[in-house]
Amino acid sequence: MGRLWLLVLIVMSCRLIPLYAQDPQYSQYYGNALYLSPAFAGAEENSRAILATRYQWPGLDASTVSNTFSADHYFANYRSGVGLIATSDVFTASKLRSSEIGIIYAYQANVTKKIVFRPALQLSFVNRSIDFSKLTFGSQYNDDGFQGGSSNEPFNSGKISYADISTGGLLYAKNYWMGLSVHHLNTPNQSFIKDESKLPMKASFFAGYKFSFTPEWRKKHINPNEDKSITPTFMYKMQGKSDQLDIGIYGRYNALVVGMWYRGIPIKVYAPESTNNDALVFLIGFVYEGFSAGYSYDYTISKLTSRSGGAHELTLSYAFTTKRAKRIQKRPLCPKF
Repeated sequence: MGRLWLLVLIVMSCRLIPLYAQDPQYSQYYGNALYLSPAFAGAEENSRAILATRYQWPGLDASTVSNTFSADHYFANYRSGVGLIATSDVFTASKLRSSEIGIIYAYQANVTKKIVFRPALQLSFVNRSIDFSKLTFGSQYNDDGFQGGSSNEPFNSGKISYADISTGGLLYAKNYWMGLSVHHLNTPNQSFIKDESKLPMKASFFAGYKFSFTPEWRKKHINPNEDKSITPTFMYKMQGKSDQLDIGIYGRYNALVVGMWYRGIPIKVYAPESTNNDALVFLIGFVYEGFSAGYSYDYTISKLTSRSGGAHELTLSYAFTTKRAKRIQKRPLCPKF
């Protein structure tokens, strides 16, 4: 009963603990670029498609399955990138489902010959549904335990819909980048009950630097797929009363990519003897021509370690690089992952 009651508190977004009304997260945040920030739409100056899926906490009743598909294209004549993103998220125990589809516009401004800035806007439509029959509530219990029957919860409907507005900005050069994204600018109400539960704005700041060990002349004249580099990165995000830091490093040796990073804020204490340590993430993947794939596993280091099962995540992407796209790439592209 304990896990189901905790799940009820989370998914109902009730008045007492609205901070649990938060977005699903992806460990491979650069592999799922448009989900991270709408400013990445068209950043590769060609056409691209990305698929990401995540299975979190398979060892718990409150496991979640998240999926994202996105596609973007760059219009050189208008210095503009457009994108389409669709996401779905399911709490397996309660069948709480959230589906979203959004359109993105990003403008590419050449600050100097070596620096590019890209502001962007995203407009989305969200639909959420829940199967109340999968949940139990306090009014269905007494001193003898679970009694069943109808609950006293004031449900409106098992479905709600709302519009959502997000924005982002990305500044980059050949080997470094930094960006800021803000989702849920309009803080939509997502409550299923006769109440108000605003979805808090989520702000993310991210940056990184790519140290390349492959001379450019080898890429241009010998092997365009040759790439030996290491890339330290970080992302800090906050939503409501919660915040989180991801910091780590990617290494690439031609087609092979490996990475490791830490999630949490070890210096922050929320309660006596309760620190913010979430997970260690391990990544392996490969990149060849326009195709890339990555698998990552989250090893939980919080109090859920022994029973959560961590999280599995897979990302796939393909960039449709045309001859025209190669000709128009006069400015540096944002480093790839």
